[in-house]
Amino acid sequence: MPIIRANGIDLNVSIEGNGPPLLLLHGLGDRLQIWEEEVRHFSPFFTTVAFDARGHGASTKPAHYTLQDHIDDVFALADTLGYGEINLIGASMGSYTAQGVATAQPERVHSVALIVPKSHGTTSSSARLLAEHADELANRSFEEKQRFLMDRAFGPYASAELKAACAQRVFSMPLDETGMAAASGALTGFDFRPMLPAIKAHTLVMSGKYDVLNSVQDGRDCAERIPHAEFIEMKRSGHFPNIEEPELYLTVLGEFLSAW
Repeated sequence: MPIIRANGIDLNVSIEGNGPPLLLLHGLGDRLQIWEEEVRHFSPFFTTVAFDARGHGASTKPAHYTLQDHIDDVFALADTLGYGEINLIGASMGSYTAQGVATAQPERVHSVALIVPKSHGTTSSSARLLAEHADELANRSFEEKQRFLMDRAFGPYASAELKAACAQRVFSMPLDETGMAAASGALTGFDFRPMLPAIKAHTLVMSGKYDVLNSVQDGRDCAERIPHAEFIEMKRSGHFPNIEEPELYLTVLGEFLSAW
């Protein structure tokens, strides 16, 4: 996977396929490998561009950065690769970045899929949930807190085996406590709500019915502010519809992307 210099940092990037550019923006604490199924599914029709966000994976990890840096990184990467109009799929943290991109340069984003989004927050959703359970987690280690978050993030239909497999993936490519603090801190105090009506892109918003990090109502509120946005509630999912309802998830995304 190539390292591409953009916006003053190194981004670890994986590019596959042919067609219009489809940039894949992962969530907090994750990395580009989470997009394997989407790349396999959509690279016959799009040039898929998955990359480790700033502070994650094999990309540069500054001590401090912001959500605006993530947004600027997308524009810089697209410019470096010679892309004009782009398509975006953003999951959780990646959906915040995608909203920032689509509101900053509406004419440049052809389509955007916002997966388990929210449009504003005083902290990261993980930090909020940990704060809500601060008493019971007071003496827990960093790893124990991350496992707590992982367990709560799934809906009630997720099997123990599915949760274990996901946890194994996450803990095989972790951010340490310092890195996670920087990544979470970047998501402090943002609000795209006033700008969402400016989005011109074809928009899909997908939320999990049982998501305790970014609620289904967060998704509805986001969709209602974006002109002509389509909203889908995944009725058996929490925060990971791509894992909890993978076939339906890929079908919905495929139908959305092929419609435009």
